[in-house]
Amino acid sequence: MLNYPQVALDFMNHDHAEFVALRDESLGLLSSSGNVAAVDGLLDELLDHTRLHFGEEERLMREVNFPPFPVHKGEHDTVLKDIATHVANWKQDRDANVLRAWLDKDVGDWFVNHVSTMDFVTARFIAAQRPQ
Repeated sequence: MLNYPQVALDFMNHDHAEFVALRDESLGLLSSSGNVAAVDGLLDELLDHTRLHFGEEERLMREVNFPPFPVHKGEHDTVLKDIATHVANWKQDRDANVLRAWLDKDVGDWFVNHVSTMDFVTARFIAAQRPQ
């Protein structure tokens, strides 16, 4: 279970919960059934979900002229490339131990840090710019 804060925008909280659920479900399948097709589908869904979520965040950051947009966008780009690389490697090598370790440690640590820092500040800034 990942421990991360709620942010000032409901859509981000909802998307974060979905991301965690997809990650956790993938970890569960890797640990129990080893159903390769189901893991493939969840990883594809995780990548698509992340692309859409980042796209919406970036749209809102541009809309409100969020000053550190380039830094936040740069991290999004790096993470999307990392996820795509790990998904492709999994589909080629089928190394469940490597995928499990990456999802559990690397993705989990990145997610908690990203939400606690960048997303927390970004959501607060965007919420403050919107009319009440």
